[in-house]
Amino acid sequence: MKKILLIALLGMALVPAMAQNQHHQHGQHGQCNHSCGNCPHHQQAQKQQPKTTGGIAVEIVNAFPTCKGVKQEDKWTVVYDAKKNVLGYAVYSKPASNGIKGYNGETPLMIALTPKKKVMSVTLLDNRETPSFLSRVVNAGLLKSWDGMKVKKAAKKKVDTVSGATYSSRSIIQTLQAALGNL
Repeated sequence: MKKILLIALLGMALVPAMAQNQHHQHGQHGQCNHSCGNCPHHQQAQKQQPKTTGGIAVEIVNAFPTCKGVKQEDKWTVVYDAKKNVLGYAVYSKPASNGIKGYNGETPLMIALTPKKKVMSVTLLDNRETPSFLSRVVNAGLLKSWDGMKVKKAAKKKVDTVSGATYSSRSIIQTLQAALGNL
């Protein structure tokens, strides 16, 4: 009888604490009302924050290591060196690619172009695709499929999807085509 009473008391003590913790983490109507920074909700929000180096997006600095400045224009971001020489252009797939989805969502890209508007590199930005499928895409060389191509040719190039990562690779291909097709 004492064991049953002890279990009942423990249950009465734990249930309100668990309910309070659930309410604390997600609040009413799914709103967050805490600031732990460690839960999946906050980790996802942190991923979505633009990452910068000296005010310049990390993906631009990675594509253009000598970059010292950028200027946003209508269709792209012009990338400059310290002497204001044009290093190339950064083209972001959004908003042209809005609605193009892989298995778990959109696959936004940043396409780096040379000053002569040839594809230098394609960078996959933060997304919700399954990492193991994306590693197949990267290992298959899909992101390099357009390197060295002029914008119009790259936008029209027929590229095969990656076996075992069909949804993700199809989304990347269509996203690139949408982004470059608008230039």
